[in-house]
Amino acid sequence: MDIMVSRIKRTLTVGQRAAAVERTNTFAQAAADEERRRHDEKAERLRRLRLAAAGATPQK
Repeated sequence: MDIMVSRIKRTLTVGQRAAAVERTNTFAQAAADEERRRHDEKAERLRRLRLAAAGATPQK
């Protein structure tokens, strides 16, 4: 009987599982937002470099 009780204590309740999923989703969303922000910053830097390079080259 003690084995059954310890297994029950180790398993997560529905509420605990839902909270764990919510936490995981929060972390995943934060990571995706950070990745999107870095991508946008990189794209903006490259755009500025291309504009500067186009302005520095003599046009015919």
